[in-house]
Amino acid sequence: MKILMIDLTTGKTSERALPDPLMGGRWLTSTLVSDLVDPKTDPLGAGNVLVLACGALAGRRVSTGGRLSVGAKSPLTGGIKEANAGGMAGDSLAALGYRALVFTGACPAGKPAVAVLDENGVRLEDASPFWGMPNNEADLGLRQRFGEQFVCVSIGPAGEKKMKAAGIAVTDANDNPFRLAARGGLGAVMGAKGLKAVLVERIGRQNLNEGKDARSRVAEFNKLVATNERVVTMRAFGTASTVMPVQKLGGLPTRNYSEGSFEGVESISGETMRELTLARGGVGTPTEACMSGCVIQCSNLFPKPDGTLAAGPIEFETLGLCGSNLGLDSLDEIAELNRLCNDLGLDTIDVGAALGVMMEVAAEGSAPPPYDQMDLPRFGDGKRAAAVLAEIYTGGPLGELVGNGVVATGAALGARHVPAVKGQALSAYDPRVIKGTGVTYCTTPQGADHTAGLTLYSPVEHTDASTAVAASRATQIQRAAYDSLGLCVFNISAAGRQPEFLLNMLRSAYNADLPDDWLDITGLKVIRMERDFNRAAGMTAADDRLPAYFMTEVLSPRGTVFDVPEAELDAMWN
Repeated sequence: MKILMIDLTTGKTSERALPDPLMGGRWLTSTLVSDLVDPKTDPLGAGNVLVLACGALAGRRVSTGGRLSVGAKSPLTGGIKEANAGGMAGDSLAALGYRALVFTGACPAGKPAVAVLDENGVRLEDASPFWGMPNNEADLGLRQRFGEQFVCVSIGPAGEKKMKAAGIAVTDANDNPFRLAARGGLGAVMGAKGLKAVLVERIGRQNLNEGKDARSRVAEFNKLVATNERVVTMRAFGTASTVMPVQKLGGLPTRNYSEGSFEGVESISGETMRELTLARGGVGTPTEACMSGCVIQCSNLFPKPDGTLAAGPIEFETLGLCGSNLGLDSLDEIAELNRLCNDLGLDTIDVGAALGVMMEVAAEGSAPPPYDQMDLPRFGDGKRAAAVLAEIYTGGPLGELVGNGVVATGAALGARHVPAVKGQALSAYDPRVIKGTGVTYCTTPQGADHTAGLTLYSPVEHTDASTAVAASRATQIQRAAYDSLGLCVFNISAAGRQPEFLLNMLRSAYNADLPDDWLDITGLKVIRMERDFNRAAGMTAADDRLPAYFMTEVLSPRGTVFDVPEAELDAMWN
């Protein structure tokens, strides 16, 4: 496996050796960003890099082993960032013999490019005919132009406009561009480089495993995951199965995190979404795999009343941030926001948080000029929220705010409550109730990101501040290791407490002598490297904090605040 370097300024390419055969995913993206990027550089300047990396398990028929990691310095957080997505790009990259693509420099002004990677190497083609297209149209047009055999990694208009909430879309097993490496504004980095898309030739489903033992280890792992109770639930209801448990805990963000319980929750639950999907029929399905060979199959396609596609997939985070957080109890209205984000190439978390802030300002009547003269959306008004989001196509001022995320929106509107850490919006778990995840929001180098260390399924009392740091630390290390292998973290439900299944796959596949604590060693190494980059970028302990109102304003109905001592946050990684 090699690393392919592509200089967008000159068009020249070169190859690098992989430092460690097991290095991939988040481990590799963060290593390359740390090595190649000045921490003080402008994230939207030519000095930043954009890294696309698969993991060591890509192409080996490991369930979900082909996730794609995207890395760069984030324009949203100002620090290092990795976001990953499902789809077919990771396995396809591995099949061509590459562990990572690294894009340096930027295309000449007015000359956007498409990078096309196949068995003959990589070439840069003119992207002008596709510039301005939403992801769904661009994907169809690009594959018509270059061939149906390509997997597409692309940005929509939000990324082209360098909006800080822009993500990067990846086509899935059914050639739909619905899988977003959404967080951190990495779509804006791609747009700043003038790179509309990366096409990677899809060469069937490869099996890079050699030897009977390696193949049997993969089969054992896949069976372990497929039969896990939590996985079986997710296969039926998707990540939307999380809605009701978080509601029962009293930590579901409601009307800009002002409450932890939503009165309309049953209308947006995983159970209701499954029933409605099956009743409407058509293209809808409550169970879908985002990549070939996935045994979890937690994705979905949500249909309109006539059976045609409304959006896919609708995940828990979207139901929380674009649903209860906006006072919306209509799956159809949430689906429309989801569809717009997919096509525009936006993070539904930061978009939902930004709309929530906008709605609270509207409810208070506190918008400053010129926004006081504008039609701000109100809680419960999904149609107006969608209209604001659609303004991004035309350059409207409210769409401009939302497309740049919750912090930009809050600053422009003078909002009192802006739920973000390191410039990035909180996910759909209120930290006053699920305090371990609150610690993660504060202390992960990745910004307020639940994927870096969700403690919802940790065996702790979630409102107990005394267990929050330990729960967060353990989960962050574990998830950093899984992200480094290009492996979906949903496997943790089955394999998290049985690391030997994962380690034995790696040992057999790579003939590697790995210690039993290799996952912990790797995860911690990655986090420390990322923290070093952020410190060099200028971040301090003051950046590892929730907004003050989470410590002072009691959340109903649980009556709790975030009360983990700052000294414990500061000492967490010592």
